Amino acid sequence: MSRDDAGLKEVFRGDLSSVEMAGAMLEDLGISTHRRWEGGVQAMAAETALVPGRTAVLLVPSIAYEEAREALASFDNPEPDYVGELSTEIAANRRKRRGMASVILFILFAPMVIALIALLVVLVGSLFK
Repeated sequence: MSRDDAGLKEVFRGDLSSVEMAGAMLEDLGISTHRRWEGGVQAMAAETALVPGRTAVLLVPSIAYEEAREALASFDNPEPDYVGELSTEIAANRRKRRGMASVILFILFAPMVIALIALLVVLVGSLFK
């Protein structure tokens, strides 16, 4: 295959939904795509995405491979799922919840600790009589 050949090259691999989204992104940019299935059990003659263990592969013409790879670079590594602007408020809320949880635990376990100490005092006192 020569460098300027219009053969197909794999640009993305994943489950059906992510391959469909990546394909739609590339088609919006004017890059034609082709989807193929790999792996899994062949249950019938027609290829289907509903067979467990199948991986979808997105293919593009080799001429557009570099452009497609650059377009999908951010698709592979999405932004992290955390809130940036509200991080101080989230941390303050977390500290407040932990503080309340420790107060509730103290209220629940303090009588039990006091009862155990009193029981130990009575047992030690009865040993020395």
